[in-house]
Amino acid sequence: MSIVCRKGVIEDLPVLLDIEKHSTPKLLYLEGVQDLFFNNEDGELIVAEEDGKPIGFARFSTQYDGSGWLECLRVHADHQKKGCGAVIWKRFIELCDIYHVPFVRMYTGLTNYASRVLGERNGLHVAYQTREGTLLKDNIPAVEPAEGFVPVTDPAECEKLFAPYAEGYHNYFCTNRTYYGLNKALYEGLCGEGIVYRKGDSVVTVGARFLKDQGLHIGFMGGDADECIRFAIEKFKASGLPKLVCMIPSERDDLRAALEKYGFVFPDAQIIMLERAF
Repeated sequence: MSIVCRKGVIEDLPVLLDIEKHSTPKLLYLEGVQDLFFNNEDGELIVAEEDGKPIGFARFSTQYDGSGWLECLRVHADHQKKGCGAVIWKRFIELCDIYHVPFVRMYTGLTNYASRVLGERNGLHVAYQTREGTLLKDNIPAVEPAEGFVPVTDPAECEKLFAPYAEGYHNYFCTNRTYYGLNKALYEGLCGEGIVYRKGDSVVTVGARFLKDQGLHIGFMGGDADECIRFAIEKFKASGLPKLVCMIPSERDDLRAALEKYGFVFPDAQIIMLERAF
């Protein structure tokens, strides 16, 4: 029996949802992002089949600067550790060549050794280690409004605002567990989405890549962290969404303390980003 990959189509959704349920039952989101994932204009929803039956899938897409992003690799529990993941990864690398990506990235849990090993076998390495904090709607604290923040629409201004704080984020930006390199294409994208705000030298992003009905994300902040967090909480409160999430570098105890002050909860688990340059 051999495993082959093909491009997924929307008619695959029911069986792929079943695969996800039997692969990562505590992390289900394919249904919520189906419109994005089945849009193959900027990448490919990869479906792995054995004897014509789907047994796994994953998503390859391109980012603002043309870098590749790998996500949502799922293999049905009955077919794990039998080569399906390796076949999907072979297609990942083929797509990196097809799209001429400058970088390819993925995320996984710090203790998810199987996922990490597959990435490292294909030339990726751990580039960034992070912690994810969450503030739930029911726990929103009463905060003094952070007045004076205004939208940033000029990418050049955005770049200047990010520059003093870029090293503290290892020159990456993260939202919805999706990691991007800091560069001009990213600044253009963020400004185009209208999620960058400033007050003096302070800057914060509040938005989401997908699942926008499930929460807001603080992707980056610099300057007065207290004011940035209070501003984000006010945006969160006004949105009525169930959660506000912020990913920070694991070693940034200052940001963690600032967020915990307002009720953000950080689990012990950490998240790593793997990267390969081409």
